[in-house]
Amino acid sequence: MLDKNIYINSIAVIAPGLEDIEKSEEIFKGNLEWSPVELSRMVPSALPANEARRTTTVIRLALKVVESVKKSSNTSVVFASSEGDLDITDKICKALATKEKMVSPTLFHNSVHNAPAGYLSISDNMKTPSISLSAGDNTFSAGLIESVAQVLVESNDVLLVAYDNVTPEDLDEFRHFDHPVAIALLLSKTKRVDTIGSISITVQDQLSEATPCFNHSLEVVRNGNPIGLGLPLVESLFKRKVNKILIPYLNQKRLLVKVNNV
Repeated sequence: MLDKNIYINSIAVIAPGLEDIEKSEEIFKGNLEWSPVELSRMVPSALPANEARRTTTVIRLALKVVESVKKSSNTSVVFASSEGDLDITDKICKALATKEKMVSPTLFHNSVHNAPAGYLSISDNMKTPSISLSAGDNTFSAGLIESVAQVLVESNDVLLVAYDNVTPEDLDEFRHFDHPVAIALLLSKTKRVDTIGSISITVQDQLSEATPCFNHSLEVVRNGNPIGLGLPLVESLFKRKVNKILIPYLNQKRLLVKVNNV
């Protein structure tokens, strides 16, 4: 299934302790230990001021990781988030539990799962297609499969933007994330001068455990957020190391990602 070579031309990761690009690269290469550092407010630089004020932490997380990727104007985008914006869900539910049931128009506007796609279309004047999906704990794998499929079928560049924020206090008992994490991968059918590596993917039955992070200090990030499951793939690409990465997928299956040098 989809076992054809796809090129990775750009990578970005945003998480506590991974916001600085040069330091992050050293961590992914295994030269530094990871330690948590609180994220900045991540104000979207390309959005008009009025729109920027309406953004939420989840939207800023998604836009920030996109800003760190070199993409062209004809790039399609796959947004992948297991829960979307739970802060918005929490606030709307609390508003609906009051006698007045007054929901802020901005909250309602931001409540849809594809809100980050809307803000990106404004900031980048984006006219290419985008899709927003969710597959629970298997969201990173689902997003990667969708992205690869689009590259193979449409022969265009596709940017995968996978992200999940921490959960608000009143929902934390039901859905807990340790850290906010966002990963962006730019996929292409063609090799370029700045190509980082190539991948091919297949879905297989669960034959072994998912691949852990090679830098063991990153394991708390991988295990603490569904999007973190993609970190071993990021590490292999940064290390430019031929590897086979197993990532959990639906129905107890595994997504096998073969990483190759170029």
